[in-house]
Amino acid sequence: MGGITGCLALADGAGPDTEWVSRAAMRLAHRGPDDENFFADHDLAVGFRRLAVIDGGPAGRQPMPSADGRVVLVLDGEIYNYVELAQRLIDRGVRLRTRSAAEVLLEMFAWLGRDVVRQLRGMYAFAIWDRRDRELFCARDPFGIKPFFYALTAGGQRPRSGPQLRFASERKALADSGEVTALDPDALRRYLSFQYVPAPATLVPPARALPPGHVLIARPGGRVDVFRYWRPELRPARSPSSSSPDKILAALRDSVAVHLRSDVPVGAFLSGGVDSATLCALAAESVPDLLTFTVGFERQGYSEIDEAMATATALGVKSVPYVIGPEEFLANLPQIIWHLDDPMADAAAVPLWFAAREARKHVKVVLSGEGADELFGGYGVYHQAGMVRAGGALPGWGRATIGRVASELKPGARGKGLLNRTSTPLRRRYIGNAYVFRGDEASRLIRMGHGTEFDVTDPVYRQAADAGLDDVATMQLIDVNTWLPGDILVKADRMAMAHSLELRTPFLDREVLAVASRLARVEKTAAGTTKFALREAITELLPQAAAERAKLGFPVPLGPWLRGGMYGFAEQVVRSAQTGQWLDKGAAVDILRRFRADDPEVSWRQVWLLVVFSLWHQIYVERVYDPVALGWEAPWSPAPR
Repeated sequence: MGGITGCLALADGAGPDTEWVSRAAMRLAHRGPDDENFFADHDLAVGFRRLAVIDGGPAGRQPMPSADGRVVLVLDGEIYNYVELAQRLIDRGVRLRTRSAAEVLLEMFAWLGRDVVRQLRGMYAFAIWDRRDRELFCARDPFGIKPFFYALTAGGQRPRSGPQLRFASERKALADSGEVTALDPDALRRYLSFQYVPAPATLVPPARALPPGHVLIARPGGRVDVFRYWRPELRPARSPSSSSPDKILAALRDSVAVHLRSDVPVGAFLSGGVDSATLCALAAESVPDLLTFTVGFERQGYSEIDEAMATATALGVKSVPYVIGPEEFLANLPQIIWHLDDPMADAAAVPLWFAAREARKHVKVVLSGEGADELFGGYGVYHQAGMVRAGGALPGWGRATIGRVASELKPGARGKGLLNRTSTPLRRRYIGNAYVFRGDEASRLIRMGHGTEFDVTDPVYRQAADAGLDDVATMQLIDVNTWLPGDILVKADRMAMAHSLELRTPFLDREVLAVASRLARVEKTAAGTTKFALREAITELLPQAAAERAKLGFPVPLGPWLRGGMYGFAEQVVRSAQTGQWLDKGAAVDILRRFRADDPEVSWRQVWLLVVFSLWHQIYVERVYDPVALGWEAPWSPAPR
């Protein structure tokens, strides 16, 4: 576990830029404060920052060579079935030198080659260098829990360095503050809609994100190829099964058990909802002294601390709460946005940052409930009103008529939203859990860019149509491919690793998905609730209040704050940021003005998206904030020659 970085010389004989690898590794020091190590030969250089969790001694150091020295590995993440895979290797006569999952992955690669990714159960981003065949093999886990960024560059600082492939765990290692000179206008256009930049794009070319479930293969003097090895599939049954709750509970109990494998203490995040409570209940079966962590805000209605404390008491575990105030929120916001790499306007990233900071004072690993909503049907938006579903079957002229009626209603009028949803096909109104600025709204804000949000979601809708999925499963598939890796898992990884904390997500496990993917529609959204089958499965585990509680999900009082004392901060940031090359500043400021005037067609999410981008621009483009001087990033100096 930690941070990886590397440089492959694509031109024969050019050699890698080892100085860049060293500098990039230092930028990832927060991901691995326990150790730093490097490997280089005449084509490749790799670096590793280590967060020691399993086999923390010298034997587990990376970069790790195989026993014969042929292949070298850097791995960020955990292979949870490494014990079972190790036994398979031992049965084949392989002698393992360590208890490290990294060595197991190395030997499995030696046995299976590229097909090794189909055997792994875990969260990972890794690079394996075959010194004999001169081939670099990189992979990212199926859900996208661990990040992997890369860039094809013309060359390094050294003369005659030639084209290079650079890669790293975080985008900031490829282009840090003060090094960003251009933005991708299409990526910015999509950010305005999604509130994050969907992979494989980043806002900072030429950096790219390796998408979840993909591998990258490169050779010196050859091509760089990226292809998909795994695609999430949902195959919902036509009718519910009485065995579903038992299957869910068995899969979750097994997943939690392997996610608890660690040589250091493991804690858990605990909110007031069912997801984290389920994980805590299952973890407490084998870790009775489990420490749990929760955060909330001073404002009434925006804290789950009381509910979490009640759940912890019922489970017999200890809860460590922390209350966040608006001043502390704003004081830490620039550093939080710096850690996120690209702008990401999910306000829940902020309380997660504080939760990780507090947890790291006690433990090195936490369990967290990401993925439960996407797999088990936990979002309220999955409840499609009958009228809305019926609208999908209407002819075009029928939907157009309803749309005209909706357009004649005043903003905020009762029923206007329902009519808009009824008149708009699902594929044009649902791009995931966030849809901040729609097409025409985004076009009024951005000065360039031609891509639309539907370029991202249309391929997933085609997959859903080919599979014959209903509307609930279709929206789940959209979220698993977009919202989950682009938002939920980005903030989970960056906010935890900002504090050198390993965050594990037992719901995002291939065995759990195998059960969840078969649930019938009624097992997800029945009886006017969400995650119906999951709630049935854990009835005996949790107190009734926790099992039935509706989702809150780290609520943040940004709406009230932005209408009150935080408005001046928001306006100052948006006005002062030098973003005029990209945004129509007049249109952006007008959105703030309309929000303050209580225009019902302007939401706090739109204001916050503009604030986050403006602050990001000040950090990464204008360098108003210096990460080294502020202590966010460790200083670097070249090694003496």
